[in-house]
Amino acid sequence: MILMSINKNSRQPVFQQIFEQIKIIIEEDILSIGEKLPSTRKLAESLGVHRTTVYRAYEELWAAGYLESNIGGNSRVRQRPLIAKSNSDLEISTFDWSYRFSNAANLLYPYKELSTNANNVLLDFRPLSPDADLLPIDDYRKCMNTVLKNDGANLLNYGSSYGYKPLREQLAKQLQQHSISTSANEIVLTNGIQNGLELVLRSLCNTGDCIFSESPSYTKGLWLMKFLNLKVVEIPMTQNGVNIKALEQNLKKHKPKAIYTMPTFHNPMGISSSQEHREQLLALCEKYQIPLIEDGFEEEMKYFGKAVLPIKSMDRNKMVIYMGTFSKILFPGIRIGWIVAAEPLITKLGAMKQTTELSGISITQAAVHEFCKRGYYELHKKRIHRVYRKRMQQALQACREFLPLEFIHYSKPEGGYLMWFTLKNMAITESQFIQLLSNSGVAVSPGSQFFINKPKKVHFRFSIAHRKENEIRDGIIIIGNLLKKL
Repeated sequence: MILMSINKNSRQPVFQQIFEQIKIIIEEDILSIGEKLPSTRKLAESLGVHRTTVYRAYEELWAAGYLESNIGGNSRVRQRPLIAKSNSDLEISTFDWSYRFSNAANLLYPYKELSTNANNVLLDFRPLSPDADLLPIDDYRKCMNTVLKNDGANLLNYGSSYGYKPLREQLAKQLQQHSISTSANEIVLTNGIQNGLELVLRSLCNTGDCIFSESPSYTKGLWLMKFLNLKVVEIPMTQNGVNIKALEQNLKKHKPKAIYTMPTFHNPMGISSSQEHREQLLALCEKYQIPLIEDGFEEEMKYFGKAVLPIKSMDRNKMVIYMGTFSKILFPGIRIGWIVAAEPLITKLGAMKQTTELSGISITQAAVHEFCKRGYYELHKKRIHRVYRKRMQQALQACREFLPLEFIHYSKPEGGYLMWFTLKNMAITESQFIQLLSNSGVAVSPGSQFFINKPKKVHFRFSIAHRKENEIRDGIIIIGNLLKKL
């Protein structure tokens, strides 16, 4: 007879108590494999409970694989693997995953976290996302509540693979501020620019195809190109954008499926190309009939000088694929970006989204549309422009005051979050310099991660996105002092 104790005053149901106790008895080999259990009637009588209670416990044991039923209704103990538990006593898995990954997956690797100084004080100038202190949480909450109340049932269902149409119509109007003439039919919403770039590359490129990218360029964009097994030809950057002469020389040698560019507040350099340069780049694309992927990820973040219009604004032949995002002004976590392109490509992109992800998240897209419709977006944009204008001014002033210019060169952005630094006349490796900075309390992004091939010089990217003015000044002072010591 199985010995068990039942507490009828416990919050745990009686059938669950029976299940747990029999399970332990089986796992501890008190009952052997094949041994018969008491009938539900007998066990119920011995425990003073209803027979259906025992029957329910037996059903749970059958479902969990601890019992098997034979002809005649007898329940016997079944051999069952033990439940895997997370604890230090478990043996290390003998299953070898090392050779099972795809070639594409093996190309990807995580970045190692930098070690910090002894006091664990770190001014982190790596993040490229808005300062959380500046995000309009309350305004967005109001908009989310409104759309849930007014149309929640529809918005929480599957949506269009092209995205929430009222937001696409809103974006078409918003893009007119940058002289881009388009309509909702030429816009597809994406889960940020990374998702948009993937959709475009998958739509245009086959395995092994050639793609041109600026060098340096957006790290995860380069990763994506490698992941898709594309042949990436790096075109060097100048202080006024991609090197036009080098680009044409490579166009004579290769036939790329597309050229990827960031003409405004380039990542990682922070620079913006001139109107003349943009005209030359578009003219080359027209001459060689190559689509141009224009990444406008920080288009809205202009602080100083006159705005230069996107290349897409001059696109008479509809060969420019323009990408934008709300992630660098609003909330990165809502993952809303967009692609503006010719309708034939938009149709393919919509079909690809339907195949890979069914649809976007309509509820967040509707909330952002409400946010824009109420005027919150324009107000928020003006607010963060005031804040980041001061931060960038502080960064540039601190560079003038505290950096030994015989040892370092820095870019002078007119907007955005990023600055690009290049060491001069210094015999030190990138990893050594980055670690010395970290030991001094400053974290920056290593420049080599923005190239396919290792650069000859030591570079690093510096982002003002998450740091206050005094922190930016302190960080640049630390960089200057380290350079003087070296």
